[in-house]
Amino acid sequence: MPDTISAPGESPARRSATAGLVRPLVAPANPGIRLAEIAHEAKLNLRGDLADAGFGAAVSGALGLDLPVRPGIAAADGVSALWLGPTEWLVVGGVDREANLAGRLQGALAGRHAAVTNVTDNWTVIALAGPKALDVLAKGCPLDLHPRAFPVGSVVQSMIVQADVVLHRTDDVDGAPRLRIYVRRSFAQYLWDWLADAALEYGVGSTD
Repeated sequence: MPDTISAPGESPARRSATAGLVRPLVAPANPGIRLAEIAHEAKLNLRGDLADAGFGAAVSGALGLDLPVRPGIAAADGVSALWLGPTEWLVVGGVDREANLAGRLQGALAGRHAAVTNVTDNWTVIALAGPKALDVLAKGCPLDLHPRAFPVGSVVQSMIVQADVVLHRTDDVDGAPRLRIYVRRSFAQYLWDWLADAALEYGVGSTD
């Protein structure tokens, strides 16, 4: 699905993965979960080897953070690096910042055995929050989502029903978990509908 849409003679405008597709959410006063799409979040796939000290130093100089060496996240100045594997990270840096981040990384890594790929329009982000967020996920995700196994700050690759996802448990607010679900845009509508249906017994509305 293309990420732009325009009328004849107009410049293309970016379109979110769920634009015109997502059903409106009619929520009770205190819904058990809240959903929202975070459209156009800058996302770069970064590959390299931290055994090469120069690679890690170059990334640190470009982003102002040290890449995590195990499942989790490192963050600084509005930029985050999510660990996907020993030689792979997802760099996330806010809405519409992909060109800036890619330029910084590519410049710092020039001549090194590394790769920076802009995947902003290949993936989108669904924000999931609320006291029943983990109960909803448990209906379709095989992971152990208990806080002992999936605490705040956790980053994991898994599946929710038929969709490959990256799950990031960002924080808890008043005991209610907040998560980001990274999913390929071609599965965004499917996953949104599944989450909304799975949450019906708890009540579902839009995030703040």
